[in-house]
Amino acid sequence: MKLENIGLIGFGGWIESAYLPILNSKNKSIKAIATKTENTLIKAKKILGNDCFYTNDYRKLLSRPDIDLVILSVPDELHEKIMKDIINSKKNCIFEMPLSEEINSSKELISLMDKSENFFIPNLEVSYLPIIKKLSDYKNDKSLGNLLNIHMVMNAPKWGPTPNLTKSVYSISPWYIDPLNKISESLPSRVLSIGEKSPKSFSESRANIILDYDTHWASWNFNIESSKEWEVIITMTFENSEIITDLINSEITIYENEKKLPKIKIDHSIWPGMNNFLSYVETTDKFNNKTTKDLMNISNALQISNNSNNWQSVEI
Repeated sequence: MKLENIGLIGFGGWIESAYLPILNSKNKSIKAIATKTENTLIKAKKILGNDCFYTNDYRKLLSRPDIDLVILSVPDELHEKIMKDIINSKKNCIFEMPLSEEINSSKELISLMDKSENFFIPNLEVSYLPIIKKLSDYKNDKSLGNLLNIHMVMNAPKWGPTPNLTKSVYSISPWYIDPLNKISESLPSRVLSIGEKSPKSFSESRANIILDYDTHWASWNFNIESSKEWEVIITMTFENSEIITDLINSEITIYENEKKLPKIKIDHSIWPGMNNFLSYVETTDKFNNKTTKDLMNISNALQISNNSNNWQSVEI
């Protein structure tokens, strides 16, 4: 699919810091920008100049015949309404999960996407980091022994509690569960999300999650009100070795039979995951909604489990 005639809905820090450098380096044409506030629109004009169409009404952007691809990057609570309008506009779309804050409306959006002839591609840039493919290769390296479990720890400062992260388990899980799926080369059959007992009103800033991949376990602990800087550490335990990965710094340390091997540094250019993701979009014309469906079903199961503190089967 061509990365041309692009319309941006939303112009927050993620668009500015991650998308724009890659799109600019590829000389891709951004034709229109829609933002909620006038101040953000003014900021976009300073960065992109006067050749774009600017509006505070995203529906005007969607009505333009010169826009072929929409990149949606807005707060979670706005996803459902805007995604419905994008689907109806018959535009291709790169979007961020979750599709919606609610299970039923997410399923409705999937149904609408399945009936459309256009492409709807979730941006899961963490999964496109070169180091994720490397970890998947290690899983299949029989010299390490069978994979026993994967443990991921994610810390982030000042991400919560905020109004748009009141369902953090549901909201951020696609970004971090998908890399575990890619490393495992499979989907979990059931999940357990351990938060507060019988929660009523809380931010879900911290959670402990366990995923059953049948052949091995995976776990994910996150804290989005951490005192630490953003970090993602993945530990893979094998029969004969252990691999510790610093995802943010793209560094791998292997302990083979308790002997520490030299540290391995993987490509860590600016936003390598985003670069690989957009290259994938640009060079592939066969997209389907399976990944979106799978991650939505896992997120749904995690949210149900979080509310009940019981294991929940994943709908596949």
